[in-house]
Order: sequence, then C-alpha cells, then structure tokens
Amino acid sequence: MDLSHNFPSLCFELRIIQAKNNEHIKSSGNSLFARFYLPTGNNKIQLNTKKVSSKSINPFWNESFNLECSCPQEFLETLEQESMVLELRQRKNRIWGSNLIGRGEIPWKKILDSSNMMLKEWVKMDLVNGNDDDILKVPEVQVEIKIRVRSMEKEENSLNKCGFKHDHDLHPWLSAEDYDIFTLGAALEAF
Repeated sequence: MDLSHNFPSLCFELRIIQAKNNEHIKSSGNSLFARFYLPTGNNKIQLNTKKVSSKSINPFWNESFNLECSCPQEFLETLEQESMVLELRQRKNRIWGSNLIGRGEIPWKKILDSSNMMLKEWVKMDLVNGNDDDILKVPEVQVEIKIRVRSMEKEENSLNKCGFKHDHDLHPWLSAEDYDIFTLGAALEAF
C-alpha cells in the first residue's frame, strides 16, 4: 500500500539569545535556563537551553534549535490560533526538577504575519511568584524565530526530502522516531 503524501515541510529555527531584568530573582547558587514549548497539534515539543549562572545580571545563551518536519496542510492552517510558550526557569538544588520564574507567549500568527516569517524580539515574562507591579522591570528573554514552509513532492517511497516517514499512525506530521524522542523527553520531564 502506498502511504506517501504530498505534505509541505515546516522548517523552524529558534535562537534563544539572552535574558535581562532578572535582578529580583533570588540567587541561591542555582542555574537559570530557558524552556520553550512548541505546539504540534495535541502535543508539545519541549526545548531546554543550557544552564547559566543565576548570579549573572544578564544571562547569555545564544543557543539555537532547528526542527524540520512534514505536516499536513490542515496543521499549518491551525497554527495561527496557537502560541509558543517561553519559560525562564531556575534549577532546583536536587538533581531533577526546576522552579518556574516566569512565562511568556509568542503567538504563531505574529511570526507568520511578520516580514519573511522572521521575528526577533524581547519576550516579557509574567512572573509566577510575586506581583509584577512590585518591580520596575519584569524579566525578558530575547529570541529570534525563523520559519520556512516548502512544498514537498510526492515520492515513490514513504520518505520525504527531510527524511521523515509518513507511514505511522500516531501523528502524520511526525516520524515514529521523532514521536519516540518526544515521548522520552516528556517522561524525563515528569521527574
């Protein structure tokens, strides 16, 4: 049975650059990191940056993530109603776990409507503990996002040019291997 499809390719590049205005974060020697959630229909992909010292006034990551996958046109059309979530987190003293410092959202629509589907901006964090009114400047994280959508040609086998398979029944825009990796990441996050 031929299970190949003519799905477009979604190429997503995320660069988490730096944070600022984090002076009010209690420094207990724990490290800071940024966590990014990319919605994929009913699931989310979680990306974590490397850890930096929480004693740094303006933590600097300059870390990039690149994802490329095939997805049905219907998925691309629903993106405008979705938002990506960016969190600023502090590692706990124990091996597993972290505390949420603040959370910000980036609407897909904002990126899709931007020039060349590129966006570079400071994302303001809504503080989780405390009142944003109590401080003069809320923490912000600078990000850069680039998106490309390419049409995929129908091929004889079920592999497309990105190398992802379409012949699994879990999510047609994720390969079985990708789904396993995302499931493993979610399991590790539970600890």
